[in-house]
Amino acid sequence: MAIKRKLKTLARPSLAEVLDRYSEEGELYKKLEDNKVLCYACGHRCVIHDGLRGICKVRYNRGGKLFVPKGYVAALQCDPTEKKPFFHVLPGSLTLTFGMLGCDYHCAYCFPAETPVVTNLGVLPIEEVFNLGKCREKREDAEISYPEGLQAITESGSFCRVLKVFKHYYSGRMTVIKPYYFPEFRCTEDHRIYATKDPSGNNIEVLKAKNLTKEHFLVIPKNFCFSSDYSISAYEILGEFKPAFKIPQAPTSSDVNRIMEASSQGIDSKELGVEFGKDPSYIRHVRSKVRRGSWRTEDIGEATLEGGKVRFLTEKKLGIPQDIPLNEDFARLLGYYLAKGCVTQVKNRPNSYTLYFTLSPNGYDLAYNIRSLIAKTLGLKAGVVKRPTSIAVTLDKASAALLFKSLCGERASTKRVPDVLFDAKRPIVESFLQAYIEGGGHIYPDGKVRVATISRNLAYGIAWLALKLGYLPSLYESKLPEKKVTEGRDVCHSTSRYTVVWYKEKARNHRYIETDRYYLIPLRSISTEEFAGYVYNLEVDKEHNYLANFFLVKNCQNWITSQALRDPVAGIEPMPITAEEIVSLAKRYDARMVASSYNEPLITAEWAKDIFTLAKKEGFKTAFISNGNATKEVLEYLRPVTDCYKVDLKSMQDRNYRKLGGLLSTVLETISRLVEMGFWVEVVTLVVPGFNDSDDELRAAARYLVSVSPDIPWHVTAFHKDYKMTDPENTPPETLIRAVQIGYEAGLRFVYAGNLPGMVRDYENTYCPDCHALLVKRYGYRILDYKITPEGRCPSCNRSIPGIWW
Repeated sequence: MAIKRKLKTLARPSLAEVLDRYSEEGELYKKLEDNKVLCYACGHRCVIHDGLRGICKVRYNRGGKLFVPKGYVAALQCDPTEKKPFFHVLPGSLTLTFGMLGCDYHCAYCFPAETPVVTNLGVLPIEEVFNLGKCREKREDAEISYPEGLQAITESGSFCRVLKVFKHYYSGRMTVIKPYYFPEFRCTEDHRIYATKDPSGNNIEVLKAKNLTKEHFLVIPKNFCFSSDYSISAYEILGEFKPAFKIPQAPTSSDVNRIMEASSQGIDSKELGVEFGKDPSYIRHVRSKVRRGSWRTEDIGEATLEGGKVRFLTEKKLGIPQDIPLNEDFARLLGYYLAKGCVTQVKNRPNSYTLYFTLSPNGYDLAYNIRSLIAKTLGLKAGVVKRPTSIAVTLDKASAALLFKSLCGERASTKRVPDVLFDAKRPIVESFLQAYIEGGGHIYPDGKVRVATISRNLAYGIAWLALKLGYLPSLYESKLPEKKVTEGRDVCHSTSRYTVVWYKEKARNHRYIETDRYYLIPLRSISTEEFAGYVYNLEVDKEHNYLANFFLVKNCQNWITSQALRDPVAGIEPMPITAEEIVSLAKRYDARMVASSYNEPLITAEWAKDIFTLAKKEGFKTAFISNGNATKEVLEYLRPVTDCYKVDLKSMQDRNYRKLGGLLSTVLETISRLVEMGFWVEVVTLVVPGFNDSDDELRAAARYLVSVSPDIPWHVTAFHKDYKMTDPENTPPETLIRAVQIGYEAGLRFVYAGNLPGMVRDYENTYCPDCHALLVKRYGYRILDYKITPEGRCPSCNRSIPGIWW
């Protein structure tokens, strides 16, 4: 029966707000240096930095102290003990169960390293996004990166903060998605992707990748935000460079070696001075510095600031402006550089960087336009040089050259769109793109725009800016031969070329669908492949989605955790309550046991202990209904006030647990430790078709339980298509019957087929392992007959039946 209470429920606050209202300092943690804490309430053993939360989202660090939830419940239900399920605990009784908010297991990180993600720093491979985090947290099953200042584009078209980036080893099947207009991409089968079959775009769904079909369209948001004015700090950028320059009139390395070798042979400085045409004091000076390890033939030049201009110490006067406004003129200059420019350095002259723009032989107008922009934005005079096959605009200024190298890359293969353009004003982005097209692209009579580059980074950046401006781009990769004959010579080339195409006006013949909010992109094919390696995922603030390969995808978050406080469909609102009130309700509804469940009660173990301590004093039995992701410390903490423990054994394959963010070994160790510590333990396996229903896997589970204790009751239950999980088919009764038989064959004494009442023969009942007398007859959660004696024995043969019976 559901308990209806006249308690004031909270409006839908954020999870953080709830925790601020209902939290106290916890006990299951250890303080570390730098205000970090180690939480050992569950098997994740999170090291939590100050101001951050653990994987569960409900235990958080504030000022070097771990705070945990207390004083509320998210669910409160009084129903049959058999429903937990406990079949060997107080048959026919009621159990009052309270549930809290928090993660079960964390997400199965979903994309391989090369997957492009749209961020405020450009379109970056997700592995590179992970590597941006200077702060890292290593765990047994994963690594978490905390990138500072990184933002991702979300469904609304705005930037939201990237809270964490996860890295995890994965071995299993990948879904390979080949859309029109964009390169194929891969993800784990369960990753949720926005898609629809409705051409109107009104019925967008979030589907697991493995459920996509060729009838689906993928979703790309259409409306994006632009930002305000920017300026580029040349002084800050050039401060990162430490260019070297040669010390004038220094002897060569071979001369220094000769001086040191001759000195070791007893030749004095006067004789060496005559040999090198130097004063003897200079020879002694060289020897002294070499012996002290301070001799250098090069020195380091640093950027210096004079009168609002920046230059290196070795450069001539007239540096570049300290701050350069990101206006339309400078955006055009950046565009021309990415299309036609490069940075070169003269060998043996460490500080001689030159900014080059190489144009076609008839490109005089463009050359003088570039020279004018350099004068206008940098205050410098560039030269225009006529060559046999080209025209060049040159600027022999290291500070200017290194600025462009830092912003855009130095050569064709390393070029990229400057970060500052990804959040610039629309007119500035338009000026940049127009200049890039003018310098390196082509516009066809029908309005088709085409640009090509050997830089993957640049191609994805250009495609993102085109999309942001309202043009749906196509992005293609072509493979090229390594060598090509040019003017009779073998010339090495990049093996990949990237082409970006879009139309200034909507193309007449196209496969995509455009709505007010989205582009809907059809699929060429969907397939699967085996994969073994590292995969990654983001946790994005607020909207909990981002663009991967330009398509809208969902965070891999536990449904309850991410939605319970936001989604009315989830039907969960936290209710303030005291431990005394919970025990009083258990009395009122004639319950005999109080249990903690939903999702993983270990993450609120301190609160459960408070409740259980009061419940035990009032004569109640107590129980945990858990996924088994426990630690020795938390079980020792709970044992004095906890009688029973149900463990959810999801699979006997470690890769399945890793998909859920856990470890099989932790769960198996928990089962063994619980039995050793004297808890009454029952184990449940939800048998899911295609996930864990093979004979081998079921047999492995049964054999492990037998190795711990053949008296552990094992419940095999049926999966049903309900709530948000609608992928596999329902588990048929025959599968549960097969699982029960496998359990008995392995040596278990009590195996039950659950939640299919009347459809699983007599496998809902309890029988004596010795004389096979019927002891408890059940139909679903109802007790039809009960014959176990008050001493917990079989009335026919007097065998002790393990459990808590009276």
